[in-house]
Amino acid sequence: MSNFKFSQEGKDTFISLHCDRETKAVREKDVMDAFSESAVYDAYLLTEEVINFTELANEKIENIEKGEYETADIGHQIAEIRDAELLVTISPDKMTAKLKIVSAYGGEMPSLDDVKDTCKAQGVRFGLKRSKIEKLLEKGFDAAPGEIFEGDIAFGLDPKHGKNARFKPLIELFSDKLRKPAEKEGGKVDLRDLGDIETVKPGQKIYQKIPPTDGKPGRNVLGDDLPPTPGKDADLELSQGTIVDDSDPNVLVASREGLARVIDDRMEVDNVYTVSELTPKQGHIKFNGTVIISGDVSPDMRVVATGDVVVGGFVESASIRCQGEITVIAGASGKLLEPEVEGRQYNCLLEAGNRVNIAFANQIDIRSKRDVFVHKQLSHCNLIAASLRVGQGIKANGKLIGGNIEVSKGIEVGHMGAPAGADTKISMNRTFKVFKQKENQIWEKLQPIMEEQETLKDKLKMLMSEEQKHDLKRKIAKTSKLADKLSYQRKRIIQRRRDYMDVIEIHVNHTLYAGTVVEFGGKNKVNDRQRGPSIIRLNEQQIEIEPK
Repeated sequence: MSNFKFSQEGKDTFISLHCDRETKAVREKDVMDAFSESAVYDAYLLTEEVINFTELANEKIENIEKGEYETADIGHQIAEIRDAELLVTISPDKMTAKLKIVSAYGGEMPSLDDVKDTCKAQGVRFGLKRSKIEKLLEKGFDAAPGEIFEGDIAFGLDPKHGKNARFKPLIELFSDKLRKPAEKEGGKVDLRDLGDIETVKPGQKIYQKIPPTDGKPGRNVLGDDLPPTPGKDADLELSQGTIVDDSDPNVLVASREGLARVIDDRMEVDNVYTVSELTPKQGHIKFNGTVIISGDVSPDMRVVATGDVVVGGFVESASIRCQGEITVIAGASGKLLEPEVEGRQYNCLLEAGNRVNIAFANQIDIRSKRDVFVHKQLSHCNLIAASLRVGQGIKANGKLIGGNIEVSKGIEVGHMGAPAGADTKISMNRTFKVFKQKENQIWEKLQPIMEEQETLKDKLKMLMSEEQKHDLKRKIAKTSKLADKLSYQRKRIIQRRRDYMDVIEIHVNHTLYAGTVVEFGGKNKVNDRQRGPSIIRLNEQQIEIEPK
């Protein structure tokens, strides 16, 4: 309808129409189409006023058709100029502020100062990022009227929590040195080279406590300080062979000559017993401290120590037990026991209260309270440990062939099983068994209580005296309370067991051979084919073998 005319007065936009006998009825669509093609198209269209104008115009046109008058001029406001809208919202945790911009309808776009004033009015006092605001404002230059765009423009600062107290050796520990064999010319390593066995001297500083830190406070976008959580303190424990340094209460010094070792954040200085080799000529060793055997350990020999045991050579069909860490630089081998001893399969035993480190092992029993590290190969061994790693480097590349392996945390190897089909059985149930034992202990207490409850309830139905019923109800309530407590404890242990089993994994970095048997909880799975790099885990109570 070409007769529509538009004009602006201040921020108001008007439409006018001259009506005569030739003017046809006006439709709302005609008005809106004419508006969108006009020079004032970017104003905010007032839909209700379009309806009102259409009704008014049609009423005038109808009156002209009735002959009440010849012509009529109609004017009405249908739109208005609107400046851009700014809305700042603060996240529930008060760590971010978001800016929402509704683009102007023919009006002014906001400036940086406008945004700052809006933020200030909403209480934003910290973390405003000018670059973020300017990026949003730039979008407004090409935006269509009423277009909405938003983004975070202010960011709080998280508190930097304090660090817990920690401890560090002030000397190179011999056990660490053993894990890094000395290099020879050409880049090769000599696994039998123990290097110099350096003992600490009385008065030598050997261990330091790094005190906890308080941390640094943070701040939310409102400017409120966020206090940090201070680090936890820990005591610097004295142990055999150590005293506190007179000049620094956070430092331990050796009180005697010996070999320093760390166990669970505690430094000890062991007496050291050193022999060149262990044969029937030297006899069995039982020593209160650390034992270092530079050469081989002959068959049928026994070593028992309260500290670490280091063997620079080879262990053959011998027994080594210690409360610390066992390191065998060369390797160990044994034979099947005849007859078998409960819990043992072979006549060679390594049993440690800490870790076991060995170059290779064949047909031996290994018992470690913590981890076992094998440099090259573990074949046909009977092993129980917290975790197992076979192979060196960033990704373990060693071979695990045959045997019975039981761990609680995880396994990483290069190759698992063998092409010839050697029986390789892996159980991830060391900790699982502990959980199950606790569950069974609670159930043994709970079951008779539940049976007693049922007996008391049956008895209650037969009683006539109110006094007897009252006494019996009290007894039932007491047993119910105890049963509920035990049931809750059992459910918690079951959930902890499931959560634990869900995170332990077996990592095979090169080849997983067919026939390998794995056990997670009450589930067993036989690997049915040769695979490449794989991860074995428990998912939804089912064992899954996935490619890495």
